[in-house]
Amino acid sequence: MYSVEEVNRLVLEGVPFRDAYKIIGEAIGNESFTPDKNIAHTHEGSLGNLCNAEIERKMKRVLEGFGFEQVEQAISILIQDK
Repeated sequence: MYSVEEVNRLVLEGVPFRDAYKIIGEAIGNESFTPDKNIAHTHEGSLGNLCNAEIERKMKRVLEGFGFEQVEQAISILIQDK
């Protein structure tokens, strides 16, 4: 976690992306990776703004569209008939 943040930080400091990706990958691989956990991102989906409530609402809406109630009723009827 936070590896993307650290790669982005290096890129913003002028390190080419491929080099930044390699630097962070090596640090993770040799267990010396210590990320800065103080983030200030606000864009949707970032660690600073996960939008969990919005994701949960969208997921609920999608699940409601599957019609699980009908399936549960059908299973209940089948079980009762045995």
